[in-house]
Amino acid sequence: MAMSTGGGSSVSGVNAEINVTPMADIMLVLLIIFMITTPLLQEGVQINKPKSINANEAPELDLEGVTTVTVTRDQLIFVNDQPVHVDELVDKIEENRAKAPELPLFVRGDVAAPYGKIVEVVNNARDAGYERIGMVVDRVDESGRRRGQ
Repeated sequence: MAMSTGGGSSVSGVNAEINVTPMADIMLVLLIIFMITTPLLQEGVQINKPKSINANEAPELDLEGVTTVTVTRDQLIFVNDQPVHVDELVDKIEENRAKAPELPLFVRGDVAAPYGKIVEVVNNARDAGYERIGMVVDRVDESGRRRGQ
């Protein structure tokens, strides 16, 4: 609202111009927010994956119904981002395998997780009936720069 005074008399007038924030500014702010938050939502359990130069692509990893077992540096085990006790691991893996028997199982192990714990998870997956088991790593080129997974 603007006030206009003219000629000594105080006359108040209403400014009819609308002050609207441009839609482009709003969209840019939303885009930045989504760009920041999306990577944080993609992986449920945060781990530091080992790096590999000669890792193969695994398109099955993004399919719905695929089973992933995550081992953290604290030796906690997660099946599809749900915490699982070691004694229940085979039953939980078998339950997920029954839903999608044609898909492989993927093991995501933290680089600081004990090697024996990863082997134990792979053995449990074999006991649950999985024959195709993949290890999830960060792919790097020869210079050590990250290329994907």
